[in-house]
Amino acid sequence: MKREDTIKQLLDKYLEGQTDIKEEKVLSDYFNGDDINPEWMVYKSMFSYFQVAREEQSTQTFVPKVRPFWKSWHNLAAILMVAVATTFFIKSQTTGQDLGTYDDPELALQETIKAFDLIGDKLNSGKKEILRLNTLESTKTKYLNLK
Repeated sequence: MKREDTIKQLLDKYLEGQTDIKEEKVLSDYFNGDDINPEWMVYKSMFSYFQVAREEQSTQTFVPKVRPFWKSWHNLAAILMVAVATTFFIKSQTTGQDLGTYDDPELALQETIKAFDLIGDKLNSGKKEILRLNTLESTKTKYLNLK
């Protein structure tokens, strides 16, 4: 009776997918034997199939077809085209451009201040609208007594 209780527990674990290799080996040995509980006979064919499938060997051999690299000239042409295009793109991006660098630090500081002033003017342009909202809020609270 103890063995059947163990098999029942292992079978429940197996059906939930929680068994390890050793427990599956115990189940396989039990179901491939002759003394099987009649209510578990449906599992005998499943475990016997697993046993047969485990022992099967493939009779086919696979040999991949390997083409020499020189026969696939389009691979070489594509690599060459990418290399040439990349070279031209990089050269066109780096030559003949004034990057706006200054040798004199004072001149660079003045230009930076000008740039920050322009940015500040754009950022502060919305400040006038906020002041209008403050006036609207104070007028609303003055006449409607809402706070």
